[in-house]
Amino acid sequence: MAATPPVTMGEIINMEIDGISYQGWGIGRVAGFTIFIPGTLPGETVKGKVLEIKKNFAIAQAISVEEHPEKRVAPHCSVYDFCGGCQLQHVDYRYQLELKAILLSDALLRIGKLKDIKIHPVLGMKEPWGYRNRAQFHVKKINGKVRLGFFQPGTQKLTPVEKCWLLPDIFNDIVRFLEKQLDQWEDVSELLHVVIKKNRIQDEVAVIFVTRRAQVLELKDTALALEDFFPKIVSVIQNVNKGRTPVFFGPKWRAVLGSERIQDRIGKVILSVSPGSFVQVNPEQTEALYSRVLDYAGLTGKEEVIDVYCGTGSISLWLAPKAKKVYGIEEFKEAVEDAKLNAQLNKVSNAEFFAGKSELLLPEMLQKGIKADVIVLDPPRKGCAPEALTAIAEMKPERIVYVSCNPATLARDLGILTRKGFEIVEVQPVDMFPQTVHVETCVLLSHKNPQTSPPSL
Repeated sequence: MAATPPVTMGEIINMEIDGISYQGWGIGRVAGFTIFIPGTLPGETVKGKVLEIKKNFAIAQAISVEEHPEKRVAPHCSVYDFCGGCQLQHVDYRYQLELKAILLSDALLRIGKLKDIKIHPVLGMKEPWGYRNRAQFHVKKINGKVRLGFFQPGTQKLTPVEKCWLLPDIFNDIVRFLEKQLDQWEDVSELLHVVIKKNRIQDEVAVIFVTRRAQVLELKDTALALEDFFPKIVSVIQNVNKGRTPVFFGPKWRAVLGSERIQDRIGKVILSVSPGSFVQVNPEQTEALYSRVLDYAGLTGKEEVIDVYCGTGSISLWLAPKAKKVYGIEEFKEAVEDAKLNAQLNKVSNAEFFAGKSELLLPEMLQKGIKADVIVLDPPRKGCAPEALTAIAEMKPERIVYVSCNPATLARDLGILTRKGFEIVEVQPVDMFPQTVHVETCVLLSHKNPQTSPPSL
Protein backbone atom coordinates (compact mmCIF):
# COMPACT_ATOMS: atom_id res chain seq x y z
CA MET A 1 0.00 0.00 0.00
CA ALA A 2 1.30 3.43 -0.96
CA ALA A 3 2.39 5.69 1.89
CA THR A 4 0.08 8.57 2.74
CA PRO A 5 1.59 11.97 1.80
CA PRO A 6 2.74 13.82 4.94
CA VAL A 7 0.88 17.02 3.96
CA THR A 8 -2.80 17.89 3.54
CA MET A 9 -4.67 20.29 1.26
CA GLY A 10 -4.49 23.85 2.53
CA GLU A 11 -1.83 23.04 5.12
CA ILE A 12 0.74 25.75 5.89
CA ILE A 13 4.25 24.34 5.71
CA ASN A 14 7.77 25.66 6.30
CA MET A 15 10.77 24.36 4.40
CA GLU A 16 14.20 25.03 2.94
CA ILE A 17 14.43 25.12 -0.85
CA ASP A 18 17.28 22.85 -1.94
CA GLY A 19 16.69 22.33 -5.66
CA ILE A 20 15.12 23.61 -8.86
CA SER A 21 12.75 21.82 -11.25
CA TYR A 22 12.72 21.89 -15.05
CA GLN A 23 9.77 24.34 -14.82
CA GLY A 24 11.93 26.71 -12.78
CA TRP A 25 10.09 25.93 -9.52
CA GLY A 26 11.88 25.65 -6.21
CA ILE A 27 11.98 22.18 -4.64
CA GLY A 28 11.67 21.57 -0.90
CA ARG A 29 10.80 18.53 1.20
CA VAL A 30 8.56 17.67 4.13
CA ALA A 31 9.50 14.35 5.76
CA GLY A 32 11.27 13.43 2.51
CA PHE A 33 8.17 14.19 0.43
CA THR A 34 8.82 16.52 -2.53
CA ILE A 35 7.12 19.92 -2.59
CA PHE A 36 7.28 22.24 -5.62
CA ILE A 37 6.89 25.96 -4.94
CA PRO A 38 6.94 28.32 -7.97
CA GLY A 39 8.89 31.55 -7.61
CA THR A 40 11.37 30.26 -5.02
CA LEU A 41 15.09 29.56 -5.23
CA PRO A 42 17.60 27.15 -3.71
CA GLY A 43 18.91 28.55 -0.44
CA GLU A 44 15.67 30.31 0.51
CA THR A 45 13.40 29.53 3.46
CA VAL A 46 9.73 29.45 2.52
CA LYS A 47 6.33 29.36 4.18
CA GLY A 48 3.83 27.91 1.72
CA LYS A 49 0.25 26.73 1.40
CA VAL A 50 -0.37 23.29 -0.13
CA LEU A 51 -2.59 23.64 -3.22
CA GLU A 52 -2.34 20.24 -4.90
CA ILE A 53 -1.28 16.77 -3.78
CA LYS A 54 -0.18 13.94 -6.04
CA LYS A 55 1.13 10.46 -5.27
CA ASN A 56 4.81 11.46 -5.19
CA PHE A 57 4.76 15.23 -4.81
CA ALA A 58 2.73 18.29 -3.89
CA ILE A 59 2.52 21.85 -5.24
CA ALA A 60 2.39 24.78 -2.86
CA GLN A 61 2.02 28.54 -3.13
CA ALA A 62 4.58 30.73 -1.41
CA ILE A 63 3.07 32.87 1.36
CA SER A 64 6.35 34.36 2.53
CA VAL A 65 9.97 33.90 1.48
CA GLU A 66 13.24 34.60 3.26
CA GLU A 67 14.83 35.82 0.06
CA HIS A 68 18.40 35.15 -0.94
CA PRO A 69 19.79 38.66 -1.55
CA GLU A 70 22.52 37.63 -4.00
CA LYS A 71 20.30 35.40 -6.10
CA ARG A 72 16.98 37.28 -6.24
CA VAL A 73 16.14 40.48 -8.15
CA ALA A 74 12.95 42.42 -8.89
CA PRO A 75 11.33 41.28 -12.17
CA HIS A 76 11.24 43.86 -14.96
CA CYS A 77 7.80 42.80 -16.19
CA SER A 78 4.54 43.93 -14.57
CA VAL A 79 2.72 40.70 -15.57
CA TYR A 80 5.56 38.32 -14.80
CA ASP A 81 3.70 36.50 -12.03
CA PHE A 82 0.91 35.24 -14.30
CA CYS A 83 2.06 35.56 -17.94
CA GLY A 84 4.10 32.35 -17.92
CA GLY A 85 6.39 33.30 -20.80
CA CYS A 86 9.34 33.79 -18.44
CA GLN A 87 10.18 31.71 -15.40
CA LEU A 88 13.42 33.27 -14.10
CA GLN A 89 13.00 37.05 -14.20
CA HIS A 90 13.17 37.07 -10.41
CA VAL A 91 16.66 35.52 -10.57
CA ASP A 92 19.94 37.42 -10.92
CA TYR A 93 21.21 36.71 -14.43
CA ARG A 94 24.54 35.23 -13.31
CA TYR A 95 22.64 32.81 -11.11
CA GLN A 96 20.23 31.99 -13.95
CA LEU A 97 23.22 30.56 -15.82
CA GLU A 98 24.20 28.48 -12.78
CA LEU A 99 20.65 27.12 -12.46
CA LYS A 100 20.61 26.09 -16.12
CA ALA A 101 23.88 24.23 -15.67
CA ILE A 102 22.34 22.43 -12.67
CA LEU A 103 19.20 21.50 -14.64
CA LEU A 104 21.31 20.15 -17.51
CA SER A 105 23.65 18.18 -15.24
CA ASP A 106 20.70 16.75 -13.32
CA ALA A 107 18.96 15.58 -16.51
CA LEU A 108 22.12 13.90 -17.81
CA LEU A 109 22.55 12.03 -14.54
CA ARG A 110 18.91 11.25 -13.73
CA ILE A 111 17.66 10.35 -17.22
CA GLY A 112 20.78 9.38 -19.15
CA LYS A 113 22.63 7.80 -16.18
CA LEU A 114 25.66 9.80 -17.38
CA LYS A 115 28.30 10.57 -14.74
CA ASP A 116 31.52 12.60 -14.70
CA ILE A 117 30.64 14.57 -17.85
CA LYS A 118 32.76 17.60 -18.74
CA ILE A 119 30.24 20.46 -18.79
CA HIS A 120 31.52 23.95 -19.55
CA PRO A 121 29.94 27.03 -17.91
CA VAL A 122 26.83 28.26 -19.72
CA LEU A 123 27.57 30.88 -22.38
CA GLY A 124 25.46 33.89 -21.40
CA MET A 125 24.64 37.27 -22.95
CA LYS A 126 26.00 40.70 -22.08
CA GLU A 127 22.49 42.14 -22.51
CA PRO A 128 19.89 39.44 -21.74
CA TRP A 129 16.85 41.54 -22.75
CA GLY A 130 15.13 42.36 -26.05
CA TYR A 131 16.89 39.51 -27.81
CA ARG A 132 14.01 37.79 -29.64
CA ASN A 133 13.71 38.26 -33.40
CA ARG A 134 10.28 36.64 -33.54
CA ALA A 135 7.09 36.70 -31.46
CA GLN A 136 3.68 35.04 -31.81
CA PHE A 137 0.62 36.76 -30.36
CA HIS A 138 -2.91 35.53 -29.87
CA VAL A 139 -5.80 37.91 -30.53
CA LYS A 140 -8.87 38.31 -28.30
CA LYS A 141 -11.42 40.92 -27.27
CA ILE A 142 -11.28 41.85 -23.59
CA ASN A 143 -13.95 44.22 -22.23
CA GLY A 144 -14.85 45.20 -25.78
CA LYS A 145 -11.27 46.07 -26.80
CA VAL A 146 -8.98 44.04 -29.07
CA ARG A 147 -5.85 42.89 -27.26
CA LEU A 148 -2.77 41.02 -28.43
CA GLY A 149 -0.91 38.84 -25.97
CA PHE A 150 0.14 35.42 -24.74
CA PHE A 151 -1.96 32.61 -23.30
CA GLN A 152 -1.20 31.78 -19.69
CA PRO A 153 0.24 28.24 -19.41
CA GLY A 154 -2.34 25.50 -19.91
CA THR A 155 -5.18 27.98 -20.50
CA GLN A 156 -6.87 30.08 -23.16
CA LYS A 157 -6.68 33.12 -20.86
CA LEU A 158 -4.90 35.98 -22.59
CA THR A 159 -2.28 38.14 -20.91
CA PRO A 160 -2.20 41.37 -22.96
CA VAL A 161 1.21 42.72 -23.92
CA GLU A 162 1.92 46.15 -22.46
CA LYS A 163 5.68 45.76 -22.78
CA CYS A 164 7.39 42.41 -23.20
CA TRP A 165 10.99 42.82 -22.10
CA LEU A 166 12.21 39.93 -24.26
CA LEU A 167 11.14 41.73 -27.45
CA PRO A 168 12.68 44.61 -29.39
CA ASP A 169 10.96 47.95 -28.72
CA ILE A 170 9.52 48.05 -32.23
CA PHE A 171 7.57 44.81 -31.56
CA ASN A 172 5.87 46.36 -28.54
CA ASP A 173 5.13 49.52 -30.55
CA ILE A 174 3.60 47.47 -33.38
CA VAL A 175 1.39 45.60 -30.90
CA ARG A 176 -0.01 48.83 -29.44
CA PHE A 177 -0.57 50.29 -32.92
CA LEU A 178 -2.27 47.11 -34.16
CA GLU A 179 -4.67 46.95 -31.23
CA LYS A 180 -6.05 50.37 -32.22
CA GLN A 181 -6.28 49.35 -35.88
CA LEU A 182 -7.99 46.04 -35.12
CA ASP A 183 -10.59 47.77 -32.96
CA GLN A 184 -11.93 49.18 -36.23
CA TRP A 185 -12.43 45.77 -37.86
CA GLU A 186 -16.02 44.67 -38.29
CA ASP A 187 -15.25 41.08 -37.18
CA VAL A 188 -11.88 40.63 -35.52
CA SER A 189 -12.76 37.01 -34.66
CA GLU A 190 -11.55 36.19 -38.19
CA LEU A 191 -8.02 36.96 -36.94
CA LEU A 192 -6.40 34.18 -34.91
CA HIS A 193 -2.80 35.26 -34.43
CA VAL A 194 -0.23 37.89 -35.32
CA VAL A 195 3.44 37.03 -35.82
CA ILE A 196 6.19 39.67 -35.93
CA LYS A 197 9.70 38.90 -37.24
CA LYS A 198 12.83 41.05 -37.53
CA ASN A 199 16.16 40.51 -39.26
CA ARG A 200 19.63 41.71 -38.25
CA ILE A 201 20.77 42.95 -41.64
CA GLN A 202 18.68 46.12 -41.81
CA ASP A 203 16.38 45.64 -38.80
CA GLU A 204 13.65 44.94 -41.35
CA VAL A 205 10.32 43.70 -40.00
CA ALA A 206 7.70 41.30 -41.34
CA VAL A 207 4.18 41.00 -39.91
CA ILE A 208 2.08 37.86 -40.44
CA PHE A 209 -1.70 37.76 -39.92
CA VAL A 210 -3.14 34.27 -39.38
CA THR A 211 -6.80 34.36 -40.37
CA ARG A 212 -9.67 31.85 -40.48
CA ARG A 213 -10.60 32.66 -44.08
CA ALA A 214 -8.89 34.05 -47.15
CA GLN A 215 -11.05 37.13 -47.67
CA VAL A 216 -10.61 39.66 -44.86
CA LEU A 217 -11.71 43.08 -46.10
CA GLU A 218 -9.80 45.20 -43.58
CA LEU A 219 -6.47 43.43 -43.99
CA LYS A 220 -5.13 45.55 -46.87
CA ASP A 221 -5.90 48.85 -45.15
CA THR A 222 -4.31 47.63 -41.92
CA ALA A 223 -1.21 46.57 -43.84
CA LEU A 224 -0.95 49.98 -45.51
CA ALA A 225 -1.34 51.73 -42.15
CA LEU A 226 1.43 49.58 -40.68
CA GLU A 227 3.74 50.26 -43.60
CA ASP A 228 3.07 54.01 -43.38
CA PHE A 229 3.66 54.26 -39.62
CA PHE A 230 6.62 51.83 -39.42
CA PRO A 231 9.08 52.29 -42.31
CA LYS A 232 11.03 49.24 -41.14
CA ILE A 233 8.08 46.98 -42.05
CA VAL A 234 8.95 45.57 -45.47
CA SER A 235 6.54 42.65 -45.58
CA VAL A 236 2.95 41.97 -44.52
CA ILE A 237 1.79 38.40 -45.05
CA GLN A 238 -1.48 36.54 -44.63
CA ASN A 239 -1.69 32.92 -43.59
CA VAL A 240 -5.03 31.11 -43.78
CA ASN A 241 -5.67 28.51 -41.10
CA LYS A 242 -9.23 27.17 -41.33
CA GLY A 243 -8.75 24.23 -39.00
CA ARG A 244 -9.24 24.33 -35.23
CA THR A 245 -6.08 22.37 -34.49
CA PRO A 246 -2.95 22.99 -32.40
CA VAL A 247 -1.06 23.68 -35.65
CA PHE A 248 -0.28 27.40 -35.67
CA PHE A 249 -0.10 27.99 -39.43
CA GLY A 250 -2.36 26.77 -42.21
CA PRO A 251 -1.16 25.72 -45.68
CA LYS A 252 -2.06 28.90 -47.61
CA TRP A 253 0.18 31.99 -47.71
CA ARG A 254 -0.25 35.34 -49.46
CA ALA A 255 1.89 38.47 -49.55
CA VAL A 256 -0.36 41.44 -48.78
CA LEU A 257 2.51 43.92 -49.08
CA GLY A 258 6.14 43.30 -50.03
CA SER A 259 7.57 39.80 -50.31
CA GLU A 260 6.69 36.60 -48.49
CA ARG A 261 10.38 36.22 -47.65
CA ILE A 262 12.67 38.24 -45.44
CA GLN A 263 16.44 37.79 -45.57
CA ASP A 264 18.63 37.47 -42.51
CA ARG A 265 22.23 36.68 -41.69
CA ILE A 266 23.94 34.41 -39.15
CA GLY A 267 27.62 35.25 -39.23
CA LYS A 268 28.54 35.18 -42.92
CA VAL A 269 25.62 32.92 -43.86
CA ILE A 270 22.71 34.67 -45.62
CA LEU A 271 19.31 33.09 -45.03
CA SER A 272 16.13 33.65 -47.01
CA VAL A 273 13.31 31.68 -45.44
CA SER A 274 9.65 31.13 -46.17
CA PRO A 275 7.41 32.74 -43.52
CA GLY A 276 6.44 29.50 -41.77
CA SER A 277 9.93 27.99 -41.52
CA PHE A 278 11.69 27.74 -38.16
CA VAL A 279 14.71 29.92 -37.42
CA GLN A 280 16.48 30.42 -34.09
CA VAL A 281 14.95 33.36 -32.18
CA ASN A 282 18.18 34.72 -30.67
CA PRO A 283 20.61 35.61 -33.49
CA GLU A 284 23.46 36.70 -31.22
CA GLN A 285 23.50 33.44 -29.28
CA THR A 286 22.89 31.43 -32.44
CA GLU A 287 26.29 32.61 -33.69
CA ALA A 288 27.87 31.55 -30.40
CA LEU A 289 26.18 28.14 -30.68
CA TYR A 290 27.12 27.58 -34.32
CA SER A 291 30.72 28.58 -33.62
CA ARG A 292 30.88 25.80 -31.05
CA VAL A 293 29.25 23.36 -33.52
CA LEU A 294 32.00 24.19 -36.05
CA ASP A 295 34.63 23.79 -33.34
CA TYR A 296 33.33 20.40 -32.30
CA ALA A 297 32.97 19.20 -35.90
CA GLY A 298 36.76 19.50 -36.25
CA LEU A 299 36.64 19.98 -40.02
CA THR A 300 39.82 20.10 -42.13
CA GLY A 301 38.25 20.16 -45.60
CA LYS A 302 38.39 16.38 -46.05
CA GLU A 303 35.31 15.38 -44.08
CA GLU A 304 31.87 14.37 -45.27
CA VAL A 305 29.11 15.60 -42.97
CA ILE A 306 25.47 14.60 -42.56
CA ASP A 307 23.37 17.34 -40.95
CA VAL A 308 20.25 15.64 -39.58
CA TYR A 309 17.17 17.81 -38.89
CA CYS A 310 18.85 20.52 -40.98
CA GLY A 311 15.83 22.82 -41.28
CA THR A 312 16.53 25.72 -43.66
CA GLY A 313 20.19 24.71 -43.88
CA SER A 314 21.76 27.22 -41.50
CA ILE A 315 24.14 24.78 -39.77
CA SER A 316 24.90 22.97 -43.05
CA LEU A 317 25.92 26.23 -44.71
CA TRP A 318 27.90 27.28 -41.64
CA LEU A 319 29.94 24.05 -41.91
CA ALA A 320 30.18 23.75 -45.71
CA PRO A 321 33.23 26.04 -46.27
CA LYS A 322 35.31 23.79 -43.99
CA ALA A 323 33.96 20.44 -45.22
CA LYS A 324 34.44 18.28 -48.29
CA LYS A 325 30.69 17.70 -48.56
CA VAL A 326 27.60 18.35 -46.43
CA TYR A 327 24.32 16.47 -46.74
CA GLY A 328 21.26 17.91 -45.05
CA ILE A 329 18.20 15.86 -44.07
CA GLU A 330 14.92 17.52 -43.15
CA GLU A 331 11.36 16.23 -42.86
CA PHE A 332 9.60 19.41 -44.02
CA LYS A 333 9.75 19.96 -47.78
CA GLU A 334 9.30 23.73 -47.49
CA ALA A 335 12.39 23.97 -45.27
CA VAL A 336 14.39 21.85 -47.73
CA GLU A 337 13.43 24.21 -50.54
CA ASP A 338 14.62 27.09 -48.35
CA ALA A 339 17.89 25.25 -47.70
CA LYS A 340 18.50 24.75 -51.44
CA LEU A 341 17.80 28.43 -52.10
CA ASN A 342 20.09 29.46 -49.25
CA ALA A 343 22.88 27.31 -50.68
CA GLN A 344 22.54 29.23 -53.96
CA LEU A 345 22.48 32.60 -52.17
CA ASN A 346 25.69 31.75 -50.36
CA LYS A 347 27.31 30.28 -53.47
CA VAL A 348 27.78 26.97 -51.68
CA SER A 349 28.19 24.09 -54.13
CA ASN A 350 29.19 21.29 -51.74
CA ALA A 351 25.90 21.07 -49.82
CA GLU A 352 22.99 18.84 -50.86
CA PHE A 353 19.60 18.59 -49.18
CA PHE A 354 17.02 15.80 -48.97
CA ALA A 355 13.41 15.89 -47.80
CA GLY A 356 12.24 13.02 -45.62
CA LYS A 357 12.15 11.65 -42.10
CA SER A 358 15.55 10.92 -40.60
CA GLU A 359 14.39 7.51 -39.37
CA LEU A 360 13.70 6.55 -43.01
CA LEU A 361 16.49 8.35 -44.89
CA LEU A 362 19.39 7.40 -42.61
CA PRO A 363 18.76 3.63 -42.82
CA GLU A 364 18.42 4.01 -46.61
CA MET A 365 21.75 5.82 -46.77
CA LEU A 366 23.33 3.10 -44.63
CA GLN A 367 22.00 0.36 -46.91
CA LYS A 368 23.57 2.16 -49.89
CA GLY A 369 26.93 2.19 -48.12
CA ILE A 370 26.77 5.88 -47.36
CA LYS A 371 28.60 6.98 -44.23
CA ALA A 372 30.06 10.20 -42.87
CA ASP A 373 32.99 11.38 -40.78
CA VAL A 374 30.82 13.82 -38.81
CA ILE A 375 27.10 13.75 -38.07
CA VAL A 376 25.30 16.79 -36.71
CA LEU A 377 22.01 16.33 -34.88
CA ASP A 378 19.69 19.27 -34.16
CA PRO A 379 16.31 17.65 -33.49
CA PRO A 380 13.08 19.25 -32.22
CA ARG A 381 12.21 19.07 -28.51
CA LYS A 382 11.09 15.44 -28.78
CA GLY A 383 14.64 14.40 -29.66
CA CYS A 384 15.85 11.86 -32.21
CA ALA A 385 13.90 8.92 -33.55
CA PRO A 386 15.32 5.60 -32.21
CA GLU A 387 15.70 4.27 -35.76
CA ALA A 388 17.80 7.31 -36.65
CA LEU A 389 20.11 6.73 -33.68
CA THR A 390 20.49 3.07 -34.64
CA ALA A 391 21.47 3.98 -38.21
CA ILE A 392 23.92 6.61 -36.96
CA ALA A 393 25.55 4.10 -34.63
CA GLU A 394 25.95 1.63 -37.51
CA MET A 395 27.57 4.35 -39.64
CA LYS A 396 30.25 4.78 -36.94
CA PRO A 397 31.10 8.44 -37.66
CA GLU A 398 34.26 9.68 -36.01
CA ARG A 399 32.30 12.47 -34.30
CA ILE A 400 28.73 13.43 -33.50
CA VAL A 401 27.77 17.00 -32.66
CA TYR A 402 24.39 16.99 -30.91
CA VAL A 403 22.51 20.31 -30.54
CA SER A 404 19.51 20.18 -28.22
CA CYS A 405 16.88 22.53 -26.81
CA ASN A 406 15.59 19.93 -24.32
CA PRO A 407 17.90 18.47 -21.61
CA ALA A 408 15.50 15.56 -20.97
CA THR A 409 15.44 14.16 -24.50
CA LEU A 410 19.12 15.03 -24.92
CA ALA A 411 19.96 12.93 -21.87
CA ARG A 412 17.83 10.06 -23.15
CA ASP A 413 19.49 10.09 -26.59
CA LEU A 414 23.02 10.49 -25.20
CA GLY A 415 22.36 7.48 -22.98
CA ILE A 416 21.43 5.48 -26.08
CA LEU A 417 24.48 6.66 -28.06
CA THR A 418 26.91 5.87 -25.24
CA ARG A 419 25.55 2.33 -25.19
CA LYS A 420 26.13 2.11 -28.93
CA GLY A 421 29.88 2.80 -28.92
CA PHE A 422 30.14 6.57 -28.48
CA GLU A 423 31.61 8.52 -25.60
CA ILE A 424 30.86 12.09 -24.54
CA VAL A 425 33.90 14.34 -24.90
CA GLU A 426 32.46 17.62 -23.64
CA VAL A 427 29.27 19.64 -23.29
CA GLN A 428 28.71 23.35 -23.94
CA PRO A 429 25.41 24.89 -22.76
CA VAL A 430 24.36 28.15 -24.41
CA ASP A 431 21.78 30.55 -22.96
CA MET A 432 19.59 31.04 -26.00
CA PHE A 433 16.57 32.10 -23.90
CA PRO A 434 17.52 34.42 -20.99
CA GLN A 435 14.85 34.96 -18.30
CA THR A 436 13.37 31.53 -19.09
CA VAL A 437 14.21 28.08 -17.78
CA HIS A 438 15.21 26.82 -21.25
CA VAL A 439 18.81 26.04 -22.21
CA GLU A 440 20.39 25.09 -25.52
CA THR A 441 23.18 22.52 -25.43
CA CYS A 442 25.95 21.48 -27.80
CA VAL A 443 27.58 18.10 -27.16
CA LEU A 444 30.64 16.52 -28.77
CA LEU A 445 30.72 12.72 -28.94
CA SER A 446 33.43 10.54 -30.43
CA HIS A 447 33.24 6.91 -31.51
CA LYS A 448 35.48 4.44 -29.73
CA ASN A 449 36.10 2.60 -33.03
CA PRO A 450 35.13 4.90 -35.93
CA GLN A 451 34.79 3.77 -39.52
CA THR A 452 37.70 4.70 -41.77
CA SER A 453 37.82 6.02 -45.31
CA PRO A 454 34.12 6.61 -45.82
CA PRO A 455 32.95 6.00 -49.38
CA SER A 456 32.11 9.09 -51.40
CA LEU A 457 28.39 9.60 -51.99
